[in-house]
Amino acid sequence: MIVYIVRHTSVVLDGNEICYGFTDIALRDTFEQEAAVTKSKLHGLSFDEVFTSPLSRASKLADFCGHPDAERDDRLKEMNFGEWELRPWADIIVGQSTEEFFLEYITKPAPGGESQLMQYERVCDFILEKQAEGLDQILVFCHGGVINCAKTMAGLCDLNEAFATIPDFGSVTRLEF
Repeated sequence: MIVYIVRHTSVVLDGNEICYGFTDIALRDTFEQEAAVTKSKLHGLSFDEVFTSPLSRASKLADFCGHPDAERDDRLKEMNFGEWELRPWADIIVGQSTEEFFLEYITKPAPGGESQLMQYERVCDFILEKQAEGLDQILVFCHGGVINCAKTMAGLCDLNEAFATIPDFGSVTRLEF
């Protein structure tokens, strides 16, 4: 199965400074310009089905790209950072290096949230379900963490790299499963 997986356009918060995942964050005023670029990357492609995270930053891009009826699926949401949502990373990562901190949370859930492994398992569940349905080519609008989980499942990276590199806003990644 081929999956074209799209990251939402840029948001009003800086994810390097503020922790957000499950929270529904507003898009920047440049949404239409960014979305037009993303839409052009999808031109000429066809899909058996189209899916989106229910968070507005992903579903709004799906709508803009001509897929207002994309199926919403909670498994495509960004990681749930629980009590850390909307807090500055500087207040969360205390007493250890950033690298050490994120390696720990691959398996340890954020307080009131989930671990990277938990997110990975739900993304894998989604992909395996779509494979079992016999779909050949699908389009998914979602988030950087979801994309990295899918890339891990496809064998392109490791979970310990998932926080280190996030795909660009509005990017389109082609994966084969």
